[in-house]
Amino acid sequence: MICHVCGRAFRSLGAHLRAHRMTAAEYRQEFGLLRTRALSARSFSGEQSRSRRAGYRASPEAQERFAAGRAMARSGELAHRRRDSARRQAEPEELRLVRRESLASGRRTQDRAAIDRTMAALRAAGFTDLGQALRVVYVERQNSIEATARSLAIGKARLRRLLVEHGIEIRPTGQNSAAGRRSRVLLNERAAAERVGARDIKLWLRERSDEGATLRELAAVTGRSIPWVAARIGAR
Repeated sequence: MICHVCGRAFRSLGAHLRAHRMTAAEYRQEFGLLRTRALSARSFSGEQSRSRRAGYRASPEAQERFAAGRAMARSGELAHRRRDSARRQAEPEELRLVRRESLASGRRTQDRAAIDRTMAALRAAGFTDLGQALRVVYVERQNSIEATARSLAIGKARLRRLLVEHGIEIRPTGQNSAAGRRSRVLLNERAAAERVGARDIKLWLRERSDEGATLRELAAVTGRSIPWVAARIGAR
């Protein structure tokens, strides 16, 4: 263990801290360490633990002396007191660092998973480069932000950041081109067709209507609105 005060290495800092006129608790508080942070090398702590367990098992007096503490541990009283004590004390810097690193690690894992999903979608669509995919799907095909995000398996907020990073101007909301609107119509029709297992949703709707299905029934099974269904069946 390296002493934060003088930089020297020891198997255990317990006795050494007296040279700096500090207790273990004062040392941990001074340097923002967790109260549970061991101040001994792992090998030394293991030796001490084994020695103390052997002494405890061999000593009826020690067992009697610690009986009250064992009862408190079993009942949960010790954990309750520890929580109360922690609330009254300032949060150690090490704990903040541990929590911050845990949060950052979780975000890195999420980012990696998002990248994997996007790359899989790119490969499935025949793209090898993200910039190329963005220009083809969003610029050339004039898809909306929503349709582009869905096509490339990217969240909308992340998609907007990626468009800016690749120097692609984001179209103002509500000003998508006619091509973009047509693209959304086709996407909706494709989704409805996949839902009912049809190749051509318009033909499927007309056939079901001829068989006697109502507009309400067809809207429910396709997951669309009644006017949407009626528009695709057309005048008969």
